[in-house]
Amino acid sequence: MSPIDAKVTTAKTVDRGVARKHAFLDAARQVFLDQGYEAASVNDVVRVAGGSLATLYAQFGNKEGLFLAVTQDQHDRFVRAIMPECVDHLPLAQGLQTIGEQFLNAILDRDNLAFFRITIGEGRKFPQLLQRYQSSAADRVRDVVATYIHQAAPDFAEYDRAASYFFELLRSRHHYRALADDSYVVSVDDRKAHVSAAVDFMLRAMRPN
Repeated sequence: MSPIDAKVTTAKTVDRGVARKHAFLDAARQVFLDQGYEAASVNDVVRVAGGSLATLYAQFGNKEGLFLAVTQDQHDRFVRAIMPECVDHLPLAQGLQTIGEQFLNAILDRDNLAFFRITIGEGRKFPQLLQRYQSSAADRVRDVVATYIHQAAPDFAEYDRAASYFFELLRSRHHYRALADDSYVVSVDDRKAHVSAAVDFMLRAMRPN
């Protein structure tokens, strides 16, 4: 086999390995969502994804390793979903409305709600997952929004605290009710109104006395 043929063969092998890994992750994501961590079986994952149990163990080690990989992938999706798009060109009220609607839509997404429940439920077994969901994603997004508030309202000094409070206003009753009741639905109009009320509250709080 020539060096070129060997490189092509290696590339194809790597591509197949990556494709198989993604197939396992997608299948495991659905299995964990449907069954939770304890009830989920790696055999179910293989049955959905295809391939072999040996390949799954070679790539992820065991069920715990697979779960950690799936939650990391879900976490990355969640961060991308809640990370605000650039709103620097918008006035403060409009920018916060845009950020708020994007954030609320993401946290009320059914898959994100389901994984949040799993993460809370498995918090004692996998404390690093709970810390990741509660800190890293929130911190990254809060920093972006705090910077935006500081730029849009440079005379307001407590921009970091304002960003934290804004997200808690957005989360408030809708997120907690959706976590507790899988049938709870918030319409598009109600979401917009909820965000608008949070924005109005923030703007009034930020006005000089």
